[in-house]
Amino acid sequence: MPYNWEGDYIIHDTVIKKKRFVIGSANRQIPTDIREWVSSPDNTVMKEILRKLVSDDGLPRTKNPGDFDRRAMILWNFVARAIRYVHDSKKQRKKDFWLFPSEIYTLRQGDCEDGSFLLASLLIASGISPFCVRVVLGEVFDENDKSLGGHCWPLYKNELGVWCILESTLDTVPSRMPEANLLAQGRQSFRYVPYYCFNNFHLWEIARERTFHPGKHALYRYEGPRKRKLNMRDTILPSGGWLSRMTGDWEPGHLEVTTEALKSRGFSGNAITIAADASQDPDFYSWSVAASHAQTENDPEGRTAESREQAIGNYVALIKSRTTQLCRIARQETRKGLFLLGYVLHSIQDLATHKGITNAQHSYLSRLLGKKNDPDHDAANRAKAGDYSLQYLDYLQREFAPVYQSLLDYRGSGFPLERLLPNEKCRVLGASGWDLTPAAFLDYNGLADKYRPIAGQYPVEDTIWDTEEVFASLVK
Repeated sequence: MPYNWEGDYIIHDTVIKKKRFVIGSANRQIPTDIREWVSSPDNTVMKEILRKLVSDDGLPRTKNPGDFDRRAMILWNFVARAIRYVHDSKKQRKKDFWLFPSEIYTLRQGDCEDGSFLLASLLIASGISPFCVRVVLGEVFDENDKSLGGHCWPLYKNELGVWCILESTLDTVPSRMPEANLLAQGRQSFRYVPYYCFNNFHLWEIARERTFHPGKHALYRYEGPRKRKLNMRDTILPSGGWLSRMTGDWEPGHLEVTTEALKSRGFSGNAITIAADASQDPDFYSWSVAASHAQTENDPEGRTAESREQAIGNYVALIKSRTTQLCRIARQETRKGLFLLGYVLHSIQDLATHKGITNAQHSYLSRLLGKKNDPDHDAANRAKAGDYSLQYLDYLQREFAPVYQSLLDYRGSGFPLERLLPNEKCRVLGASGWDLTPAAFLDYNGLADKYRPIAGQYPVEDTIWDTEEVFASLVK
């Protein structure tokens, strides 16, 4: 359900206990105003960090459209890189010892509260309004609605007015900020549930109806679940691609796999923005082209419509053609070359996950047998998709070195929007627009029921390709 991430009710008693203790007297607690854990906008330590990020990471100081969102992304990435996750019980020998932002920055390690306090403080010190920033205290549940434990995370309201979760314990952040409401809906393998939020001005409760509990601690809803340790460090947050909005599937996909591959090879943030966005586009502009998704054609009734040899031949020809186009266009305009790089990486990744199965078989596996049988959600397939992406990049570097270097050297167009606009995408692809429509997606869903009675005649095992052999033919 959607939450009021602004906070529903102000809590006037903001004093928190058992989070700080007197030095030399470990059992003497220091009552502290919770708002003190978010530094003031003019905090000197935070300002010094920002000065370094301006020179080292290009943190914007201007106030042009998009600059505040870029600040948030750079600061989020900084905390992910700079702060190592360590739970309090190992760090301070206390169940839940909260560090102040300057302390966490000095120690360079901490838990979810500590990293959240630092990131929220940096956001505010960078010039972002405190009323566009929250630290949330809540709980995380798995896909079976089982509590994983109490958790703390920062919130940022982006320039479109949408609250986004900036998970502070990650080692690597996604290329876009995931929307808070979407991560609270349980469309992935975990679900965020907020109980309280605060900034340097107020502490709020997030609840549809305020309930008073005499004698209970102000944060009692959080204190219980927080006794269970929750480590979100290795979680991959989906960035919220447009196909996720249509399908309701918020598990990480092409955008995240592409982002990780390009990051590991040293591509710039602007280059990744273009290519990662493009890695989602074959699902829109080439939805009905089986070869674009490393699949075998089926007919409208779900029957396999081409041999394995024909399907592989079509796929290999398409990849080679796209690679040739990528190199040709990249020599003329690097930005469009990066778009095609992302576009072809989608098809490379699909080889690892789809392995040649038809759309009818894919619909059957994902819709009727459940998400755990869906090849797109298999962890081993996703790992291989990332590996194939890296190998394809190595192939480009080896065989088309000047083109690859121009893509690697791209630093930005100088315009606020790096990603290609729809009309630019159509011109590059020679398309008139999307071929994915609601009707097309409903047809895909309906294939599951058509395939089920004929599954024995057209078994998945007879369709699957030898992906290692096929991939080797692409990069030899």
